[in-house]
Amino acid sequence: MNTALIIGGGPAGLMAAQVLSEAGVAVSIADAMPTLGRKFLMAGKSGLNLTKNEPETEFLAAYDPLPEALRRALSGFGPQEVQAWAQDLGQATFTGSTGRVFPKAMKASPTLRAWLERINATLLPRHHWVGWGQAGALFDMPLGQVELEADATILALGGASWARLGSNGAWVDQIEGQITDFVPSNGGFVVPWTDHMGPHLGKPVKGSKLTCGAYESRGEWILSKHG
Repeated sequence: MNTALIIGGGPAGLMAAQVLSEAGVAVSIADAMPTLGRKFLMAGKSGLNLTKNEPETEFLAAYDPLPEALRRALSGFGPQEVQAWAQDLGQATFTGSTGRVFPKAMKASPTLRAWLERINATLLPRHHWVGWGQAGALFDMPLGQVELEADATILALGGASWARLGSNGAWVDQIEGQITDFVPSNGGFVVPWTDHMGPHLGKPVKGSKLTCGAYESRGEWILSKHG
């Protein structure tokens, strides 16, 4: 494999690009948005929780039930590897009181800039993937349609949340029947707040523990209009 086309410029696509480019592959990254890593930057607004610094057994237990493919991925690139990756990009990290790891900058932009500088790839913004042509992937662009061919094409298209940041799930139509249905990775619960809660909506609740049956999670959550 000499060339690779990665469709999607989020963390998964960028990580694939880093690994392939470091292996000597000529990489191109196509993304529908004008810039890459928009959801990554949004995550940085709350500090950019990179991982959780804890023993592997405890770390893996948080993903129960854990498919074998995900187990291998998390074991191969766990908390220590994630911290080493960030520090290799020049981003010092610290561990908070709940074990969660953050960059000391408490935002994502320095990490993203360093990451993009590290990756040796051709960036193709405003390339909206619409399917396959005779030889490669088809993209709609502001000035028309283009077909891109590569020895390998990697789909790193994200989920179906935060459409305004690029993740709208529209790509599912191109590979219908080959993936499982989307399910939320984060959860919420509905609360009929009384009027006195109005001034507090949108604010974080810190240093808390949430329980649901046998599960519990320590950290923070956001007060919203509906819950």
